[in-house]
Amino acid sequence: MINFLFTKTQLMFFVQSFWRDESFSYLLAKRNIFEMFVLTAKDFNPPLYYFLLHFWMKVFGSSEIALRSLSLIFYWATLYVAYLFMVEIMKLSGKKSALYLLLFLVNPFLTYYAFEARMYSLLAFLATLSFYAFFKKNDRLYLIAAIAGLYTHYFMIFVIAAQLIFSKRLWKKAIWIAVAFLPWLVLVAVQKGLRVNSFWIEKPTPSIFLQLVGIIYTGFENSSFAKDQPVTIMSVFLLFLIAIGYKKTKLFWQLLLWAVGIPLSIAIISFYKPIFFPRYFIFSAVGLILLLVYVLEKLPVYARGLIIILIVIVTFRYQQTDLIARKKDNIRKTITEIKTLAGKNDVIYVTNELDFFDAQYYFSEKRVFIYGKTYKEIPAYVGKVLIPKSKLVYSLPVYPERAFILTSPDHYEIQATY
Repeated sequence: MINFLFTKTQLMFFVQSFWRDESFSYLLAKRNIFEMFVLTAKDFNPPLYYFLLHFWMKVFGSSEIALRSLSLIFYWATLYVAYLFMVEIMKLSGKKSALYLLLFLVNPFLTYYAFEARMYSLLAFLATLSFYAFFKKNDRLYLIAAIAGLYTHYFMIFVIAAQLIFSKRLWKKAIWIAVAFLPWLVLVAVQKGLRVNSFWIEKPTPSIFLQLVGIIYTGFENSSFAKDQPVTIMSVFLLFLIAIGYKKTKLFWQLLLWAVGIPLSIAIISFYKPIFFPRYFIFSAVGLILLLVYVLEKLPVYARGLIIILIVIVTFRYQQTDLIARKKDNIRKTITEIKTLAGKNDVIYVTNELDFFDAQYYFSEKRVFIYGKTYKEIPAYVGKVLIPKSKLVYSLPVYPERAFILTSPDHYEIQATY
């Protein structure tokens, strides 16, 4: 049973090998607070997640499970706020709201990032909390959630902008939010190090509009999947549900803006300046599920039950594809093997900078280098702020010291100069 849970369900993501971004999180979070703030100002994301991870590691250690558990905490916190939203905003009973949590528990987008040592679960929690505070008119809680969200991910700006559309009262709060975020923007502006001179986000294709709702629900990324047909089918199905449940109420339009309006706006912008990246819309997955709950509540009870069962079945089928497509390379196994063979002065050379942080996490930061690359060849988005020029080498060590040259996550060669 245990083997099934950790190999055939989303729990697999909790125990598999780290990938580059997670190793980057660890290596950045272990720096001192001052270094952390300066380095994140040069990188692509604000510092709050790394700040929290820094102190989390001091208490719980730096194993894969320990690091990923922080995201799991934020995932459960998101579900709790979603439950409060259904009870207090949508006025559903506690039992009914608890049953609807099943849609959150099986959602492939939310569960995948619940088991990844990155900031996305924190972003989902803070964005959801800000919407909850927005509807409850709890200004203090709203300010805390909005400011913390901005210090977690820049896409929180779009969340706040969407909320401002429906509330003139928030415009005064927006001034306080801007003032609180200004010091960080100044720090980013004064940094003279790396600039964003390379990016990985491509211009979307027109098919994005047909797939959009499916992408929001699943977290589908083209680079990770061989086929996008299931996402298109799911998108059409969910759009149909939203259409038949349409109501001329303010709450419907607010949920629609949260769930679909924000990603749709950014998809349009991305035809001019590509910034559309599915994982950045994890907060919209929460809004979409709440919108589906709102729509389902307007349907007859038998139709509602049938649709919920259908959604769960289709979601489980999709998750089986997700488990294969998102399976990470087992670099942990390879480097564990190298550690059993390596002497105390042996080193690892990676030929692909994407393996650099993983090798550092599993082997030794001081004994891992990038082999045969110039500093200019390394793009900024791979975490270049944590790659000093001293980590680039162009010659082999002299025997008896050896280099374990990692040519891929599952292959290495042993070489030296004699």
